[in-house]
Amino acid sequence: MGTPLFIESHRLHPFFERGTDVDVILDLMVHDLDIILHFVRSPVSTVDAVGVSVLSDKVDIANARLTFASGCVANITASRVTGKTMQKIRFFGVEGYHAVDFNKRELVSLSRRNGAGGQIEITENPVEIKAADPLEEEIRSFVRAVTDRTLPQVSGQEGRDTLELALRINDAIVRNRERAPFLAGSPGEGRIQP
Repeated sequence: MGTPLFIESHRLHPFFERGTDVDVILDLMVHDLDIILHFVRSPVSTVDAVGVSVLSDKVDIANARLTFASGCVANITASRVTGKTMQKIRFFGVEGYHAVDFNKRELVSLSRRNGAGGQIEITENPVEIKAADPLEEEIRSFVRAVTDRTLPQVSGQEGRDTLELALRINDAIVRNRERAPFLAGSPGEGRIQP
């Protein structure tokens, strides 16, 4: 894929009672954080985030803007209060553009290259998508690692790094609330909880 310069992700779902014991960052956004950290492979230098409690006493919709030491910027939105489901992530870089629709299990990969006469051309890269259920594959991978005593596909350190970043995003939301105390209140009043 090359080095990403900008990443944009949206993980939006209708509201369900399941998962409301944690905020949307730990419920939904954490999956995209894991993917982003895997591809960027650079320390996060700044985190800015906002979040709102709408239907529960936890943050139900959040947006985070991450800046990495490499210069890459990621804009990540997660919501559990939307009318329809959307699970998309897009990577932009000098080498090309890659868009994944997790819901439809589709991937579009475009690359730029020098064509005839020095003209820049955009070409679509053929990509084969394996038809599999991601959660089932995750469980199979875990069982293989335990039974075969092999390293898991995602290490404990990678999981820890993702969780640490999710908690940094939560902290950034709290800091933004402290700077704007008028936002504190109950979800019924349309304001977020401190």
